[in-house]
Amino acid sequence: MTETLTETQEERLRESGYFLYQGCHFKPVRKFTEKDGDFNKIVRRLKREDELGMTAADYYGKQKHPYSYEEFYAASTDKKADVFFCLETMKQYVPCTHEMQEYVMEPDKKQDRGKIR
Repeated sequence: MTETLTETQEERLRESGYFLYQGCHFKPVRKFTEKDGDFNKIVRRLKREDELGMTAADYYGKQKHPYSYEEFYAASTDKKADVFFCLETMKQYVPCTHEMQEYVMEPDKKQDRGKIR
């Protein structure tokens, strides 16, 4: 969303559970549960996402928004949520120590590089 929202639109988003962080609107979705699997299964569903570009440092010129884990949760309306929806990208994210990472339901499959075709 490149256009500026009116005060009324911002208020409606807040009433719907969204909060503003670094110019992006996020809504807490949920906490991780046992159905999500252990830490290793969850990590396999995370991926670096350059469209949002929310990182603590400017890695290779990809930072679009400065990011701080502590400041993100300070702005959040739910301090215990693990997964957040971003209105600007229409994707789900997990706040990590140094960047926001996209949370995907189906992890990318690794290519079998040893297979002969």
